Formats: sequence, structure tokens, C-alpha cells
Amino acid sequence: MSEPSRSVTAMQCRKNAATCGIFAVNAVSPPDRELLLRMQCSWLDRAEYQDLVDGLPPRPPTCSRALAVPRN
Repeated sequence: MSEPSRSVTAMQCRKNAATCGIFAVNAVSPPDRELLLRMQCSWLDRAEYQDLVDGLPPRPPTCSRALAVPRN
């Protein structure tokens, strides 16, 4: 049986979260990095909420291949 299709809104939220993560890795100042990481979490929360609204089961956790963001 195939996985139910994800909503366009949830997919767009996850795409926005990925973009925020890329920007966070390349952020120059620590406050900018913190803001972008919070934005990334917010986009992911919104995507999960949209899945809930659409009646879809939660996505399994993913194994991140992202580099750790250094703390200055």
C-alpha cells in the first residue's frame, strides 16, 4: 500500500524550512543564525499541523545529513 499523498501546503512548508536551514548555516552573525533556526522550526511545526489537519499520519523522523551549526 502506498503512502497517502502529502498536501501541497505541508510540502511548501518543509521546503521553506529547508531554505531557512541553508540560510542559517551561511549566516554571518549568531543572532541571525538563531532567528533562522527558529524560523526553520516554525515551518516544520506548521507542516506537521497541516498534515494533522489533512488527516495524515505523522511523518517518521528523518536522519539529518546537515552539518552542525557552530556556536560562537
